[in-house]
Amino acid sequence: MRWVLNIASNYLRVIVGIAVMFFLIPFTVGHLGLDLFGLWSLVFAVVGLFGLLDLGFATAAMKYVAELTASGDHAGRNQVLSTLLVVYGALGLVCLLLVAILAGPASGWFALSPDKAGPFTLVLWVLGTVVAINFPASLIKAILIGSGRMHLVNAIELVTTLVNAALVVILLEAGLGLMGMAIATAVTMLLGPLVMLPLAIRLTPGLSVSPRLFSRSRVRELLGFSVYFFIANVAVLIILRLDPVVIKMFLPLTAVAIYAVGAKIAEYTYLLNKQFSNALMPLVSQSKGAGDTATVRRILVDGTRFLLAIAVPFIVLLLFYAEPFVLLWMGEEFAESVPVLRILLLAMLFASVQLNAANVLGMTGKHRFVAFAMGGSALLNLVVSIILVQFLGLIGIALGTLIATLVVEFALVVPRACRDQGLPLVGFVTQAIWPTLPALVPALGTAWLLAQWQPITGFVWIFLEGGVSALVYFAVFYGTGLVPAERALIAGKLRRLRQRGRPSSPPSHHTPS
Repeated sequence: MRWVLNIASNYLRVIVGIAVMFFLIPFTVGHLGLDLFGLWSLVFAVVGLFGLLDLGFATAAMKYVAELTASGDHAGRNQVLSTLLVVYGALGLVCLLLVAILAGPASGWFALSPDKAGPFTLVLWVLGTVVAINFPASLIKAILIGSGRMHLVNAIELVTTLVNAALVVILLEAGLGLMGMAIATAVTMLLGPLVMLPLAIRLTPGLSVSPRLFSRSRVRELLGFSVYFFIANVAVLIILRLDPVVIKMFLPLTAVAIYAVGAKIAEYTYLLNKQFSNALMPLVSQSKGAGDTATVRRILVDGTRFLLAIAVPFIVLLLFYAEPFVLLWMGEEFAESVPVLRILLLAMLFASVQLNAANVLGMTGKHRFVAFAMGGSALLNLVVSIILVQFLGLIGIALGTLIATLVVEFALVVPRACRDQGLPLVGFVTQAIWPTLPALVPALGTAWLLAQWQPITGFVWIFLEGGVSALVYFAVFYGTGLVPAERALIAGKLRRLRQRGRPSSPPSHHTPS
């Protein structure tokens, strides 16, 4: 039951994040203007580079805490966490040093005007310092997730998302501009670990973290795993965060702002789809530790099928409504975001297919392959984007992401995961991918007919018509994409829920004859 709760809370957290983004980005652009919004996107991309100092230890912490918790090795878990506390403390100091070295000259790399260079440097200092503090603080999150309490982390991060939105509104209304954005982000980045700390202490039996438990051998062991996830993290950073930097090398700040809108929607789409596979990562690790290969294989096949059953209708319907959505949301000046968004959504669709496969590979000892595959995808993305942006502008940047996703992630990661689990690729396609596709035909047909009946003139029509089309998809998927045992299980649970909702009949009293 806890895994279901983890998955559900993952989706709720990201859905709330999407809703907040929906209201916050137009508000932010309205208060900052296109140039300053582009500058904020650029600062955020640069700050993301400091996050690379994590070196993949966050994923290693989650994996080892999950495995050692499952085996009951509290002493080993405490040693790993204590070792990481020392390592992260050192990495935080390195991060502060890099901020001090780079904050000044960084504005010159992007040829910023004097009125933009000052705010850029100041905001970079603020956020870079918070990132440095968050290195050791991230262990608190790893403790809760590794012990199977991801739902608590999600609940806290959901609240901090709402707090961040409230602070942004208050501080921008007060006229603080970019500094207000930086303060809101800094406060909420620090708030989450502070709230999680007492929960981690109270809910983790035998928890003891101290620099005295530091172990050099553990550092080598952790590095043997984390270095490959570091490569994967670099890849994800390039794919999701470095595009604004490339754009600013060839185009003005307004282009950064226009691309950022389409990229932000695509990024949240990717993160929404990633929640399902993320929630299953500790289960894969625990199943591997227990030698339960059957469960790992079911996670690969059935997990991907259910993930795509959520991802496919969401992405395809968003593709269908992309133009009215962007124009209603941001206005005609962001019309160039529409083709960018559509191309990036196609990339996210193919990326969603490999999410579960990559996690299964990474958590079962094939992390080197995943790292180099992701690294190759990111490098290809960067090279193709730099080439195409000079001929196709923003479209070229988006095409770089799509081409890299198709060539490397989709074509290499999925076949390797199938081979490792002894599953023919054709079998994976027929069992995990194909069952999610037939329901698209009636869903898109419904969307088209509804759009003919009532043209999209406001968000209410997008949500109503899209919601009806999505319901059509799920109804058809229930009949075509589920096996009989799954339908019987769902029907049984629904019957029990209905029975619980009915008032119980009063006991009858019979008079003895």
